[in-house]
Amino acid sequence: MLTRQDILLIIATLQFWAEEMDPEETHLLKIYSGDAKVDQIWTSDDIQRLRTQLNSVNLKYAVTNAGGTEFLTPELFSTPESAEQAHPAETNQIGTLILPEIINNV
Repeated sequence: MLTRQDILLIIATLQFWAEEMDPEETHLLKIYSGDAKVDQIWTSDDIQRLRTQLNSVNLKYAVTNAGGTEFLTPELFSTPESAEQAHPAETNQIGTLILPEIINNV
């Protein structure tokens, strides 16, 4: 389950990668991703685009079955705690939904 703090850590890590590492160096990506087969090049623009997107996401939480294949409640929750309170059971999971920022056009 991802929280807002997790998203902020990812954003900070992406900024560090863009400033201190060479995003286009595929060898580094292989080392840090743990996947020797990865052959992707990220540009600084790619990283900044992802940082911008992550900065503006809305996180919602849902209660799922143990396998994470079925929603157990129709509503989405603003916090993991409210999701757990709505449907407490040891076999349930709380899933994180990453949704785009809602823009009100009034």
